[in-house]
Amino acid sequence: MKVVVVGAGIAGLRVVEALRDKGSDASIVLVGEELHEPYDRPPLSKHVLRGDREPMFLREEYDSLGVDLRLGVTATGLADHVLHTTQGEEGFDHLVIATGATPRRLPGAPGFVLRTLDDSRALAPYLAPGRALGVVGAGLIGCEVAASARSKEAEVHLVDVLDRPLLRVLGPVVAQRIADLHASHGVHLHLGTGVAVATAQRLELSDGTVLEVDAVLEAMGVVPATAWLGDSPVTLDDGVVCDGTGRAGDGIWAVGDVARWNGVRREHWTSAGEQAVTVAAAISGEAVVHDVVPYWWSDQYDVKLQGLGAVSGDDEVVVVEVGPRTRPLAVYSREGRLTGVVGFSAGAAVMKLKADIAQNAPVADVLAALTG
Repeated sequence: MKVVVVGAGIAGLRVVEALRDKGSDASIVLVGEELHEPYDRPPLSKHVLRGDREPMFLREEYDSLGVDLRLGVTATGLADHVLHTTQGEEGFDHLVIATGATPRRLPGAPGFVLRTLDDSRALAPYLAPGRALGVVGAGLIGCEVAASARSKEAEVHLVDVLDRPLLRVLGPVVAQRIADLHASHGVHLHLGTGVAVATAQRLELSDGTVLEVDAVLEAMGVVPATAWLGDSPVTLDDGVVCDGTGRAGDGIWAVGDVARWNGVRREHWTSAGEQAVTVAAAISGEAVVHDVVPYWWSDQYDVKLQGLGAVSGDDEVVVVEVGPRTRPLAVYSREGRLTGVVGFSAGAAVMKLKADIAQNAPVADVLAALTG
């Protein structure tokens, strides 16, 4: 059996590792577009960007995996169980698509983006005293970069068309707390306004505000990296459409940011690893059920945000104080049932609710236990 994995990030590499952990003796090819060996991406907007830590590569060696690692190779097409790349053609029995996502851009793409190690290294010099950084997009990446830049004493202008950061994802109550967090650290918030005109060092906002900056970061979210699959047999709809085990077609699977499992696409580090294990099991012939509680985290200033469950911006939200240090914990519910939680440096309390979230426990019972 021959398995080809396209995408040498966390999702692609974890597929390879999980296959070997299950005893597979398949011939495995791992194709990566970057020249770097697989590395950990979350620190790119935090420790690596600030220069606090060197990049963390995911493995020290690949010989023990018995994988043919091909770096600097781009996938260009897929047909008849053959992968087409800039290096040639590669037949397969199973193909795992793990090409991730690409950042949305402003017209003319005048600014920086932050998706790769090289992106992080290019942006880093603008995090310094006397520098002004314009960040367009107040999602997780935008907020993390804003926090990193302020820690390096750069001036930061955070711009978003929504009137609070992460509003669609976390709802107005938690989003307001995040806005207050950034304001308290000196970030200039330009919320509820878009970008009318952008150049490398100037942002003209739709409310008439003009920002002169040293650099612009475009952090407006991502789109699945599926352009190379346009003429392929897989179905595309905001990613590669898969069933609940990652299957996208005959011998074709997808994991990570590029994959839409049962109508949902998750852009989180933990989801990528969990999906990889499920796909490896399915390729190995195991009967699998992918039933996990989504988890994410974000480091901003001295606060570690942690979210558990599939929350929505229009869920009901109650914020309670938990633990000896009275940390805020937002409890989300829908029709009286627990859907998830988001904690502000309240990791222990968040993780204790995993089983309740999985069971959609009555939220009244959960709140009573937390506040009783």
